[in-house]
Amino acid sequence: MQYRYNPLHQDIICSDTAIDALPATVDALGASRALITCGPTILRACNVVPRVQEALGSRYVGTYSGVAPHSPVQTVEEGVAMAKEVQPDVFISVGGGSTHDTTKAIATLLAEGGDIRDYAVIFEPPDKIIVPPTPSPKLPILSVPTTMGCAEFSRGGGGITDHEQGRKLSIAGDGVTHRTVIIDGQALATTPLRILVSTAIGQLRIAIETVYSTGRNPIGDGMALHAIRLLFENLPRCKDGDIDTLLTTKTACAMASLASFGGLGLNTATCHHVGGLYDVPHGEANAILLPHTMRYNLDACADRQRLIAEAIGVASSSMSDEDAGLAAADAVDGLCRDLELPRTLREVGVPEDGLEYIATATLQDRSLSTNPKPILDAGPIMEVLRAAY
Repeated sequence: MQYRYNPLHQDIICSDTAIDALPATVDALGASRALITCGPTILRACNVVPRVQEALGSRYVGTYSGVAPHSPVQTVEEGVAMAKEVQPDVFISVGGGSTHDTTKAIATLLAEGGDIRDYAVIFEPPDKIIVPPTPSPKLPILSVPTTMGCAEFSRGGGGITDHEQGRKLSIAGDGVTHRTVIIDGQALATTPLRILVSTAIGQLRIAIETVYSTGRNPIGDGMALHAIRLLFENLPRCKDGDIDTLLTTKTACAMASLASFGGLGLNTATCHHVGGLYDVPHGEANAILLPHTMRYNLDACADRQRLIAEAIGVASSSMSDEDAGLAAADAVDGLCRDLELPRTLREVGVPEDGLEYIATATLQDRSLSTNPKPILDAGPIMEVLRAAY
């Protein structure tokens, strides 16, 4: 599991000690002042940030360690203030999805000015999307992921939680795609197993929704279906801590994100707000909801869900497409149980009277635009939430 891959506008470097490639990567950009962004836990709990600092040497100018789960607006504003103070010419984003999304938002706000809410994507059901322009040049971002989540591969500007509006904002992302992703096996191995496997389930959700999204395409199908195969094969083995297994799992997760350019669906949209409103880890929200959203969408995409069942290995020639789709949903549920992830929203502290708030916020989420069944009101969302409660 050592390779280098160059998709459009992005470089991926993967090895046991890929952090060693940072100096040459920064120099290749013509940069010399690197600001690390991370959360307080990773800074104090493991050696990944010190390894990055050591690799950067004299190129290192500071660390913004105020990243919080689900990327609240306030943390973006604090990061911009620090960036204005130390004047970096490159960001190094170290951590999981909240760190990578926060860094994108910092780069956007630093370049564009104003309020980060000015750059929130507007969605009007069933499929109208308005993306505010963000034309100003952004500082480049390099990332060192420490979870299986792959916000570092997203072309968008990420999700930022606005507690004032009671929802998660999807930020316009022109110019903030991470230039280089450093997949370091030793860095992944520092992360607790529950976080690794739950964030990988979040990527399984991307692969599955990519296959039955209305924006699907054959290239995405190839990557997404192979990602599903690899995740079912490798996720149960992650508990052994083998670095090759971790790198293979992370590669499968990356494939899911690289496949997803045709859009996602109801599960993604709902989980954004389960997490943003009630501080539920994104991967755990996906583990709870994914079997339910698969079953809800089945009658609109049974032939596509059969492909998913075949990738998992639970479809037989005698099954109808509908039966194969149900078997796929059951297999996802079973995998999450084997990984000891939560099964209900009640388990993760979502109050029953919060379901309506989640449904209302989800109706404004752009991921609904490519769901296989058009969603025009909160009724279908409440149906899924009640089933998962």
